[in-house]
Amino acid sequence: MKNKLFILLGGFWILFLIGNFSCDTCGPFPNKFKMIGLDWFNYKAIYSDTASTRLKLLEIANDTVDFNMYSIDIKPKQETYFAQHSSRWSFSLINSAYACDPAIPQTDEKIDSIVITSAKDFDINHPSGIDLSDVFDVVVLDDANGIYFEKYTLDDYLDTNPYVPNELVLVLNKQPDLTTDFQFLVKYYQNGIDYDYFEFVTDKIVIDRE
Repeated sequence: MKNKLFILLGGFWILFLIGNFSCDTCGPFPNKFKMIGLDWFNYKAIYSDTASTRLKLLEIANDTVDFNMYSIDIKPKQETYFAQHSSRWSFSLINSAYACDPAIPQTDEKIDSIVITSAKDFDINHPSGIDLSDVFDVVVLDDANGIYFEKYTLDDYLDTNPYVPNELVLVLNKQPDLTTDFQFLVKYYQNGIDYDYFEFVTDKIVIDRE
């Protein structure tokens, strides 16, 4: 009888150890991303750093927008991958279910420059073909680096040699000399894994002076 009790208790003890010494395997979850393309669209942008929603992007009615609300929304197309796999042994007197929350994917790719030009003269200081990056601000969403729709001048932001974010919204900060329609050629350069350059031409939109 004692032997049976000893065997029974021993079996419970073994099961207890197996249940509490466990290998917690998380993932693999994608923890990196690389850029494989660009999505973009023209919007009417309303920005306020004191509002609960800092940035609102609205459809442009009648293809005409006030100069300080003209925006180009740029969203990098991301391809995620994982760089490592974590596995660990753990002990717990109370066996609990571990929630393996995946980290926000990050990237090693950095933006080198963004060049914006127009086939039309923008103002006296920006004739046709001259870079217009200094007349644009940028609103940035970068989850991995804790940037949530913060606004910078485009040149100041690029000077930081930033990592590729989730979203860039270019917002015009200066009015053109004339109310007329504009199309912008946007050239995007980066230190990328697979791609270093993208470009696109925006839709024709009338930009209205004050």
